Amino acid sequence: MKKLALATALSAFLFAANIHLNVDKTPIKRVAPNQNGLVMSFAPIVQKVIPSVVNISTEKVVETRIPEQFRRFFEDPFLRRFFGPFGNIPNQPQKRKEFALGSGVIISKNGYIVTNYHVISGATKIIVKTHDGKKYKAKLIGSDPKTDLAVIKIDAKNLHPITFADSSKVKVGDMVLAIGNPFGLSESVTHGIVSALNRNSIGLNAYENYIQTDAAINPGNSGGALVDLKGRLIGINSAIISRSGGNNGIGFAIPSNMVKFVAVSLITKGKVVRGYLGVLISNIDSSKAKLYGIGYGVLINKVEPNSAAAKAGLKPGDIIVAVDGEKVTNAGELRNKIAFKGAGAKVKLRVYRNGKFITIEATLKALKTKQETIQNVKLLKGLTLKEEKNSVVIEKVDPNSYAAMMGLQKGDKIVRVKTIKTGKWVKVTSIDELKNLLKGLDRGDALIEVERKNQLFIVQL
Repeated sequence: MKKLALATALSAFLFAANIHLNVDKTPIKRVAPNQNGLVMSFAPIVQKVIPSVVNISTEKVVETRIPEQFRRFFEDPFLRRFFGPFGNIPNQPQKRKEFALGSGVIISKNGYIVTNYHVISGATKIIVKTHDGKKYKAKLIGSDPKTDLAVIKIDAKNLHPITFADSSKVKVGDMVLAIGNPFGLSESVTHGIVSALNRNSIGLNAYENYIQTDAAINPGNSGGALVDLKGRLIGINSAIISRSGGNNGIGFAIPSNMVKFVAVSLITKGKVVRGYLGVLISNIDSSKAKLYGIGYGVLINKVEPNSAAAKAGLKPGDIIVAVDGEKVTNAGELRNKIAFKGAGAKVKLRVYRNGKFITIEATLKALKTKQETIQNVKLLKGLTLKEEKNSVVIEKVDPNSYAAMMGLQKGDKIVRVKTIKTGKWVKVTSIDELKNLLKGLDRGDALIEVERKNQLFIVQL
């Protein structure tokens, strides 16, 4: 027994002796923050940026209608004895006002301001309060729901526009400041770091390329500025992930390069014309990596006839690994890069084909509103769908279809879907997303949340 213990101890000693750990024994010298009269402070950056951030308050009129099921309930003869004729209950939509607060960022001396689309969506009145306390009535120049961005304008001169940074140069770990009006508290500043980049599968918008930060972002911060330590705009604060509704250290900002493209397009053209390649794509997973011999990039599954991709010579089975020298690792990245090059732009695509890398140049076409009559998804068969304002809208319903039998109507907006596969509600922003969620399901396997005439209700398919 003693020999066994001795052998075990000896083995442990020899094993430990072969381990080499990197240990830093450099002496540490600690100094007070105000050493030699110097105080560490973000104040100079804040003073530079604050005049460029505004408070936005909105007013909109919301219509509500008594549900038809409720009206039919009161048509029962027994109930009418107690409540009188149902005609006394108004059937016309009832109007009420809603008020909301948000933030915005001045981008020009003559009054152009960028903010989130959801801040001003449906607003009948937009009031902007600037750093000096002045209030202006703003007008909407244009909006882009697919990126959750909008541009408004006030009649003012000699404002303090923000300076844009190149968001493609931002690195994880960079220190940042978030400036806005959380809970209506003007000119609030929080600090943190960049937690992650290129977040594009959050499910909030059709086009996502978020900068994730732990700088505190709360309700009212939407549309405010995320800046670097030079006071330059690297993003527009847009959303948070939170179970309580408050800050949990996971906030998202729309990168400044995307903001710049959308804002300039809205100001100069009144709309955003995105680039379109014309390919059906998928990510490279482990099984595809073995088949194709490459572990990154985006696989082309289908090339649309007469598209930019077809004219450039792209083929199914090609794997796009870079756009204009910038590496792409997933379908979301590729989609964003192509879209925000703009229609008419020439792009150089680095492509992996049959074990070799080649370069193909393509001239992008304009992305048009997608509309599709569904035939190959059982639960959607007979529906004609279109993509509109970051949502899927029913354009036409075959009266003999299962969807019609379940009560879906023309004009219904499909907002979210919950299936036996997902087990949770998933926001829907495109026809392809909806088809993928419902593909292969049988009747009764899905719930969809539908918006109809400003009312939300659930339909089981």
